[in-house]
Parts: sequence; C-alpha cells; structure tokens
Amino acid sequence: MRPDAHRRRRAPDPPPFPTVFALLLVLAIVAGVAVGGGFSGRDGATTAARSASEPADDEAADDEAVSDPAFDASGREGAKRLLDADPRSAWALPDALEPAMDRLWDDDRGAYVSPGGRISTRLNAEMLRIHAGAALADHRGASRKDDRVAGLVRFLTGPAFLRDRRGVRFGGSRHNAVHVPGWRQSSASEVNQHPSIDAVAARSLRSAWLARDRVGLPDAERRAIRSTVSAVARSRAFRAPARLLNQINWNADLYAADATVTGDPTLLRRDYREQLAWFAAHAHAPERPGRTPNLSAGDGFFYRPGVVPSAPVDHADTVEYANVVLGALRYAGQADRAGMRPLPERQLRTLRGWASHVVTADWTPSGYLNWETGKGRTRIHLRQYWALALDGVVGALRGGESVTMRPASQGSLLLARGTRLFRQWALEEDTILLDAASFGFRTTFESVRRNRVTATVRFAATLADWAAGCACDGRLPDPEADRAPLRTAFDPELGRLAVNTARYATAVGPPTSVPTGGGLEPAWILDGRARPLLSLGGGGRGSLGLTLTRRGRKQLDTQPGEPGGEDPELRLRPAGEDRYTGVMTSTIGDVRVTHRFTPEGIETRYVVDPKGRDVGVTLRIPSGSGGAVQCLPPEIWSGRGCARGYLVRSGLAGMRVALRGLPPRVTSELERPAYRTMNPRPGLQATIRFVVDRRTVILRDIAPIAP
Repeated sequence: MRPDAHRRRRAPDPPPFPTVFALLLVLAIVAGVAVGGGFSGRDGATTAARSASEPADDEAADDEAVSDPAFDASGREGAKRLLDADPRSAWALPDALEPAMDRLWDDDRGAYVSPGGRISTRLNAEMLRIHAGAALADHRGASRKDDRVAGLVRFLTGPAFLRDRRGVRFGGSRHNAVHVPGWRQSSASEVNQHPSIDAVAARSLRSAWLARDRVGLPDAERRAIRSTVSAVARSRAFRAPARLLNQINWNADLYAADATVTGDPTLLRRDYREQLAWFAAHAHAPERPGRTPNLSAGDGFFYRPGVVPSAPVDHADTVEYANVVLGALRYAGQADRAGMRPLPERQLRTLRGWASHVVTADWTPSGYLNWETGKGRTRIHLRQYWALALDGVVGALRGGESVTMRPASQGSLLLARGTRLFRQWALEEDTILLDAASFGFRTTFESVRRNRVTATVRFAATLADWAAGCACDGRLPDPEADRAPLRTAFDPELGRLAVNTARYATAVGPPTSVPTGGGLEPAWILDGRARPLLSLGGGGRGSLGLTLTRRGRKQLDTQPGEPGGEDPELRLRPAGEDRYTGVMTSTIGDVRVTHRFTPEGIETRYVVDPKGRDVGVTLRIPSGSGGAVQCLPPEIWSGRGCARGYLVRSGLAGMRVALRGLPPRVTSELERPAYRTMNPRPGLQATIRFVVDRRTVILRDIAPIAP
C-alpha cells in the first residue's frame, strides 16, 4: 500500500436520501465520542453528551488560572531571582517559582489552593514532582519542601481520587472522559476527567514513591500510593487495547507508575508493549481502509486517526502532540529491564524514524517548536503545550535510547535551549508567570487565555525530573552545543517543509494547513532566539508573497492563505538539495517559485510568465511585531524602492532583504496591514509594484540578522 493511499480520492456518486440520513445518524453518534476525544475502554468509559449551552471546543473552567495582585508581584520577584541565578542550573526556575507558589499553599488542606478556593489536581501533581525531584537530588534550595510531600500525597490519593460513582455529579462537557476509578480535574463540585489528569497524578505519585525514604513518607501514604495507582493502571479504562485516540503516552505513564510502586512489571511487559506495537503497526497503515493512520508519509503526526482523510484536523502535522505521545518511549528502558519482549525490527525502525523526525523537524535551535497543529488556533503558541511537548521529547530521549538510538544528551540539549528561551521570556515580560501564549497570539482556547501558571509549573517540573536523575548536580549543557547549520524536513503527503538553522527557522505549508500554512512562501520566520520576523502564518497582506493583477483585480497570489485552500496543487516540491519549487497559474500569467535554503538565509527565484500585456506585479516585504521596513543605510526611503536592499525590524529581531531583476520603472509604498489572528501585532509592509509584458526573473534574498 502506498504511504499516501488513504488520502483524498474522488467521491463516488451520492447514495439515495434515506441512506444519507442513516449514515448521518450513525456519524452523529460516532462523532459524539470521536470529535470530543472520547476515552474508550472495556469498562465502557464514556464521554458525556454536550449541553446546548456548553462553550466551544476545549473550553472548560480553568482551575489553574490565578489572578491575585500579591501573586503577580511574586512573579516579578521570581523573574529577578531567575535572572540572577546560574543560567545553566536546572534548579534556578523551580527555586525562583517556589516563593510565588508559597502564597497558594494551605497547610490544613495539604495542597496549593487557587484564590477562588479550587484545588487543581494537575497543578498539585506537578508541584509534587518538583518537591519529590528536589528530595531525590538532595537539592538544597527553595523548591525542597519535604514537609509538603505527604500532604500532597494525601490530597492526590484522597479528595482528588474517585473510587466509585456514588454521590458524584459529572460535568456535561463532551470532553469529559468519565471513568472510575480515576482522578478528577479539580475540587469543583462538578467532576471532569481526562486521561492526562490520571497520567500526571500517577507520574507524581511515582516520584513521591521514589523519594519516600528521603522525605520520610508515612506508611499510610505509601499504601495509598500503591492502592490508587494500581487501581487505575489495572482498570479496564487503561489496560490495552484501551487508549485515547493514538495518545498511548497516558497509558504508559500509568503502567510505569504501577510497576514502580507495586514491584509487579506485568503491565510494562504486556500492555506497554502492546500499545507501542499498535502505534507502530498503524503508523502508516490505518486500522480501517480509507481512514487516516497515526502518521503521514513524512512521519507527521495525525491528531485524530481513524477518520476520513478530508477531516481538517488531519491536514496538518500536530507537532505538540507528536512530542507528547513520543514521551511514551521514556519507559522503554524500564520495560526492557523488566523483561519486555523486544518489538519486531520493522516496528522499531518505524518508531526510530518517527523519533528522528520529531527531534530534527519539530524543534528549532532556539528551543521553540517549529509549530504546526491540526488543533489550529486552540493549541498553537500556547506555552503550556510547548512545555508539555518539551517534557515528552526530553523524556523519550532520556529513557528510550534502545528505541530511538539517539543519546540521552540530545534531550538534555533540548532542555537547555528551552531553559534559555524561558529566561529570555522572563526578561522580556518581567515575570516568571508568563502570558498563556507567545508573541501576543490570541488563542481561541478561551478558558486558558488568562492562565499564567500552568506553563511555568509544568516546565519547572520537567527540570526537576531531569535534575533528579541526571547525576550532574542539576547542571544543564551549553545550549549552543551541536548546532547543526541546516536541517530541512519535507512531508510529501502534507506538503509541509520545516527548516531549522542556527540563525532562523521557518516552514512552508499549503493553505490547507490552517492556520500556519498559506501557499508557496515561508509562512513565518523566527530568528535564532525565537523572535518573529513576519506574521505568525497565513497569507495575503502582512505575509511574504508576489501577486499578479490586471486592471486592479488580483488573479494570483503566491501566498493566498486560507482562501487558497481549495487548490490541492498549491504546494512546494523538492527540486534538488535544499531546494523546493512550486508553480501557480492564472488567466493572466504563471509564476514559478523556487526557494533555496542556506544556513544564512533564503534565496528565492520568481519566474513570471505574463499572458498578454500590462500585467501588474506586486511584491510584499512585511515586518512583524509592530516593526518597520526601511532602506539599508545610507539610502533613504523613496517611492522608487530601495536599490541597496531593505532592512526589516520586528521588535528586537531583524533581517535584510535584497531584490534583483526588477524593471526600471518601480513604485513602492509603506502600509500597515490590518490585524488578523496570525498577525496580532501588524508591522509596516513595503509594497513594490511594477508592470511586465514578457518573461521576468526576480531574485529575492532574505538574510536574518544573527541575534
């Protein structure tokens, strides 16, 4: 079977109306589970029906958002402590965070309590990971809180845990994966659940178990850990083949925790292996013909396998979840030591190839994701998912070396780069309680817009976990080490090209890759410190591109954005080493676009073939982050363009742009594009116009300025 054989085909003739109605009824019933991310297992774990008044996708009460002036002030103080600390210390952030979290600690309840009175299971589990990690490493800093470990264990094995359904009122969200036994999202009177909550609770209790002697954990709490972890891990909701979509990582967390706290490796030997084998077997071959598998032909991650290929969620590589799910490999070494039978070599090759793609394509040398996602504007640039993705890939490289065949040091390097980036954000925002999203992006995940806690706590927990097991006194490697000059990854099925260099990162994707893609041009460019040089994706005004017009009417745009999504051929194709090309046609002319990517920048060649006379050509040179475009000094801006080239300034980032091959008569102007979601802080755009009546070759060179 060809790797792309499951993709879109011409639809057959429609069936008669009664058949259509019956099909729609069945699909509606299935969608109640599949669209909501239903969590299905042999115990009939269900997804509650969504009420008519429920908010849009993924919205629910956020029990981790904290809004309190004193807490905010402690975040600013935390930034000072972080920036004064050793930049190579993994304990700098956990220690800088603790004074802020101290304001939420409630001795009587043995938990961190938000000002509104709710207790978040996830938040407290992550804090338990930090405290247990500090104890395991024998760290002597503010994050070492041995006296709080028992209280947090009591909370997670007591009020946060559901043993049965008696007296419980479950929330009506379609995202509520009801299962008992299991952990609840928070102390709210209406119970919501998700396998990710069970996973983080089990991971934290596993950490507490490993630190039990160091912190003097009482016998009652030790028994409670064994009882709750084992009950959930061995429940029919988590035993193979049950899983949420293809997110086998949540199950893996439970299996490893169970093996650690009970000493019985059965789940690691059997169920863990079965989950890995299932993922690999259906990486490129769907379970059902004509549906999507787990991965694309280029190892991009399909968020929702098993649906028809036309589903928009699977038109993009969902890189944040790719890294999260890759985290399942963190337990491969533990499973090997427990006697797990090796996977077949072909499945190991599949997992190894996927891991290689994730490491080289999904991460920029700045420590930020080369981000595209099928979850669109509800996930992209959310820092809590950046932190979750980093936790996954670091864990996979650290514990899964027998599968990935990559040294654990690569995970340590990614973590060091992420730490440097976090410090940069703390400096820019003057707080360690960061905005929920990067770059001023306005996420459509409404309930997390004001959450400035989760990303920081989650990242601090990852650092503590790493430091507890690195045998290096918590000292991170040099983030500048092993910076590959140029890495490109092209997915022939999704049509996405990811480019990562030490100086810049970018991606090109078709308009179907909403919201980041848009055509044949680099949709966004980040400099070597993850600062945007353009908009954040899409097309049209505010993006790089070339248009053809006649009598003022636009007929062609090399970067149209979402309006161009109906053209399946609007995508690049390989044209040699680090070269990619694409063609657009129209009634007034054709344009071939060829990019060559180098460690220093992007060389673009446009070949414009007009059909007739008086074809107008417009070139866009935009800026981002409220930036500006000017002529390279000493030339002064005029209406005739810049002979020496253009200097684009976007906040603290910059790039030089040179144009060659323009005809003698050129006009130019500066304008500011309108706000759009993927251009939240529009900067000035240089718009260059001229007319052609014969084949014209135009060269554009983009050179991001080294940070």
